Amino acid sequence: MALVGLACSEAGPELNPQHGGNGEGLERCDLTGTLALCGHAEVWENRELESGRRIQLHYAVLRAYSASPARDAVFFLAGGPGQSAITLAHDMAPLLEGVRRERDIVFLDQRGTGRSNPLSCDLEDPEDPKEQFRTDFDTDKLRRCVAELDADTTQYTTEAAVADLDDVRQALGYERVNLIGASYGTRLALAYARHHSKALRSMVLDGVAPPQLRLFLDFLPDGQRALDQAFDYCERNADCSASYPSLRQDFSALLQRLKQEPLVAKVRHPETGEEIELTLTADAFASAVRGMLYSAEVSQLLPVVIEQVAQGKLDALLTQSMLVSHSVQNTMSLGLLLSVACSEDLPRVHNPELAEYAAQSFLPASSVAEMRAACQVWPHARTNPDTAEPVVSDVPTLLLSGELDPATPPRWADLALEGLHRGLHVVVPGQGHGTLSVGCVPKLVTRFIGAGSADGLDASCVNGLKRPHFFLDLLGPRP
Repeated sequence: MALVGLACSEAGPELNPQHGGNGEGLERCDLTGTLALCGHAEVWENRELESGRRIQLHYAVLRAYSASPARDAVFFLAGGPGQSAITLAHDMAPLLEGVRRERDIVFLDQRGTGRSNPLSCDLEDPEDPKEQFRTDFDTDKLRRCVAELDADTTQYTTEAAVADLDDVRQALGYERVNLIGASYGTRLALAYARHHSKALRSMVLDGVAPPQLRLFLDFLPDGQRALDQAFDYCERNADCSASYPSLRQDFSALLQRLKQEPLVAKVRHPETGEEIELTLTADAFASAVRGMLYSAEVSQLLPVVIEQVAQGKLDALLTQSMLVSHSVQNTMSLGLLLSVACSEDLPRVHNPELAEYAAQSFLPASSVAEMRAACQVWPHARTNPDTAEPVVSDVPTLLLSGELDPATPPRWADLALEGLHRGLHVVVPGQGHGTLSVGCVPKLVTRFIGAGSADGLDASCVNGLKRPHFFLDLLGPRP
């Protein structure tokens, strides 16, 4: 494996390439205002054959502030699957300031994401409002994307990413590392623990997606749980229940109405003001609602959005959908998502179970069927049943779950904890998907990594956190 530099702009003098671990090949760079050291490693795309195409794995290193840093760096593993870790470095750096006092922090773009030979397929234009309520894949565009990529998409798996991660660890000269995984990044971290436990000092898993979880299928019951929590909250809250006395029933009636006849409405483009006509189906509405549930703050708008759509108005829903689309377009690689899910998750989905789950969820079976259809087009690796086995490890682990998470709710961390003999699970009240930025959680992470153990870690500081109040109208919640 070759380690070479990535030319970037100049950074401050404190970013000494030789400070801490192996600095060979690292060059100073600016990540949207966050100063770092950047480099890349070259690996075989086909790790088994070790022949053919070689790809570059790009990473950014934030050097520890200490003059005598700890030798075990922290690697941040992004979610998705498909997110770029380097793209998230600017937002994550302030949250990890405490960790950085003593340790280097490495943001590695997993193969197929960000700058690491991304499997990018732009199937829709996030600027086009008419694309926002599509729930199907354009398979013709997907086929063209496969043909145009300089990649063998069957080689982009979690197992390959684990081997890549260990190569980068060794190239940077770290004997042991600590992993912070977010969402899918927790699955990658657990897989690394399965294969390289001796090189692993500790793990922080935020929004835990253990190998037993099946992407897309398990979203159906977990999404329903999160929606029920939202309705329960409105019914318990005096202001919300007074303004929306039948929110749960109104949503069900609206969904049924959309199934019978999609809503056609005129809206104004949230940026240009141009008037356009859009069509909203039941499946598209369900998908948009699930997207809102990811964030406790965004879900504050849920009662207002339901009421507006019931009145034939799509403006608020369109604005939220476009915000999500922009974020996904800027940070996600659709191809990596497909390479992973088509190989590791969807083969474990069986029709009777899908029908049962869909019958009990507001999310439709078509949300899984569309992914299956994409997998028919997207070349992917054969399923390896071993990758779905529970991970058993003695590595100290802090597991974090948002109480209201529609994708990786606390039940998945509880399941993972069964095999993590030195783990501590902290459920963060009132929060959705991802808790690393919430309240005292950054301090908990700092203390845990500093100690390298969850023994005696007091997590009671999260207990005061609560779900933010729902908007009662477009002016917001009542004080």
